[in-house]
Amino acid sequence: MIIRWQDWINVLLGCWLVVSPWEMEYSLNGAATANACGLGGVLLVFNLISACRLLDQGQEIFNILLGTWLILSPYSLTFATEREPSINAIVVGTMIVALASWQIYDATKSEKG
Repeated sequence: MIIRWQDWINVLLGCWLVVSPWEMEYSLNGAATANACGLGGVLLVFNLISACRLLDQGQEIFNILLGTWLILSPYSLTFATEREPSINAIVVGTMIVALASWQIYDATKSEKG
């Protein structure tokens, strides 16, 4: 069984997204709060399943899609003018995409060697 630390970092990022509206004090923005809590919950559950190896295929692509949505969501959900929720979504989304890309790179590297 291969333990991938990236899955556990994504679990922590999911937890952060769920609590971030209150920690960063933007919970009054309904769109930003729903986006952070909803995606955080999905990220948390999906990556727990992946980290426990109950599902071991496709999680990287799913994480890239979630991360990309987080990066684009301030503009799509029109909260880009608010600093805290925008920065939070963009930074966390970028981290999720980077971790998933790292996992794909590791998987292709280990298949070749």
